[in-house]
Amino acid sequence: MKAAKTFALMFSFSAVGLCLMVVFSLAAFAATNLRLKDGISFVQDTDNGFPIIADKMDDVSIAQGMPTLIFFGAAADLNTNRQAKRLVDLYKKVQDKVKVIVIDVDHPVNSGALKLIKTYYKGYIPLNVILDKTGKLSSSNSGEVETGELKSKLDRAM
Repeated sequence: MKAAKTFALMFSFSAVGLCLMVVFSLAAFAATNLRLKDGISFVQDTDNGFPIIADKMDDVSIAQGMPTLIFFGAAADLNTNRQAKRLVDLYKKVQDKVKVIVIDVDHPVNSGALKLIKTYYKGYIPLNVILDKTGKLSSSNSGEVETGELKSKLDRAM
């Protein structure tokens, strides 16, 4: 009898551990530590590479339970560089509430990025796409969008 109780208790702990592993593996681990690349220009089209660098930029999965902001841009594009600066500034304010995905349309990092390009990208950069917490399209804006306006759109998607 004691062995059966011990086994049941061990099984319960294992089940809880498995559930926690599943929950943490489903959590949104988007691009983190977003920052501007050194040497990008805000006044002319010069190719110093893609303007944003970050950790985990290959995570392009859509978040569940929180809004997702997808930024599409390209190197050597003045508008992308200026919008990248706005995005990095906004990221510092919303990083715990919003999943951010950054995609270089000229150099997608994986098949997931290609799928997002095919689904949302319409040929204009920069492009900011906001999905609500259920993954439904909330807004899509090409060109430069002021930080305050982008923040308001994110707030509506929450």
